[in-house]
Amino acid sequence: MRNNSDKTPVFQCQQCGECCAGKGGIYATRDEVAAMAGFLGLSEEDFLFHYVEESPMGPRLGTADGACVFVEDNRCRVHPVKPRICREWPFLAPLLQYPEELEYAKGACPGIDPDCSHEEFVSAVRGQGKP
Repeated sequence: MRNNSDKTPVFQCQQCGECCAGKGGIYATRDEVAAMAGFLGLSEEDFLFHYVEESPMGPRLGTADGACVFVEDNRCRVHPVKPRICREWPFLAPLLQYPEELEYAKGACPGIDPDCSHEEFVSAVRGQGKP
């Protein structure tokens, strides 16, 4: 647990690219697919053909060497229109709901303050106007 006077954010992106590995897959809605296709100047059909894998859970961005196909030098090539799951990381529902999920994420993401408590993590999100 951090000292109450510590003003260090509970999360500061280190641009390590670990979250882009998307261990369970990086899923995209049809609207997100359309936005990424437009951003890249492709038709949705071309985008789907080249960058999306169908899965039982829906459209999933393809991978290259285990990371999202849009990661280059730990940077996202579609950053302005990246999927919601990417925009919300690490403030995802499981991490906000379950302390053990946050602890697991701390081990995978160097940007999450290892000393923050689950309560501090959730409080930081609420302080930003997020759910």
